[in-house]
Amino acid sequence: MAELDLSRFVIVLCRAEEPGNVGSVCRAMKTMGITRLALAGCPEYEESRLRMMAVHAADVFESAQRFGDLASALGACAMSGGFTRRRGERRKSFSLSAADFASRVFEGAASRSSGTVAMVFGNERTGLTEEELALCSLAVHIPSSDGFPSLNLAQAVQIACYELRKNAIGEIDGSAEPVTREAADAAVARVAEDLRSLGFFRQTGGSRLVDFLRDTVERSAYTPSELRYYENLFHKMASLARRGGPAP
Repeated sequence: MAELDLSRFVIVLCRAEEPGNVGSVCRAMKTMGITRLALAGCPEYEESRLRMMAVHAADVFESAQRFGDLASALGACAMSGGFTRRRGERRKSFSLSAADFASRVFEGAASRSSGTVAMVFGNERTGLTEEELALCSLAVHIPSSDGFPSLNLAQAVQIACYELRKNAIGEIDGSAEPVTREAADAAVARVAEDLRSLGFFRQTGGSRLVDFLRDTVERSAYTPSELRYYENLFHKMASLARRGGPAP
């Protein structure tokens, strides 16, 4: 599957303090195909720790844009979701789940827009302030246990990026694509012909065996390459049998 173009999405970290967390965020982003990072009001980091946690995603940090505050970071964005688990009278009137937010940016006019969409995260200790959340288009939360609702910054970014990627992919998730009934029937017919050439059907019911082979192929959900391999096994065995044994 061709790599998705998720270049209009950016992760914005507000006042993130720990270099290890920022490195882990870079890794979480890159595994989901999101590489734009913005740092709003963040300090300078001790880079050895950051790079150790980023592993092979240090390039995400190297290309990150720095801004003095969140307002500046969101200046060129068309939509933004502020991720927070905190509720309050002065905060947004409603909050979307991370899954619903991801669905919304791929629906209708939003899906056809080329505008930048920001996913905004506060720092490790306090999250987003009321003022920072007010700058965002929407409040977004990650459903978690009331008994222990706190998520590490990188974990939260990973979940948000995963939901985004899942919606971008839609039904094309990279899973193996099974062959069609038509392809299965054609392959089984060729297998049956090899068996017939060996006189196999004089010993057992031909139509029942063909139905059995087709059903097992479909239940196994063979991919095209697997089906070719399956068919070639029978063809090779038939060829060897007709020659009277293995080739030199």
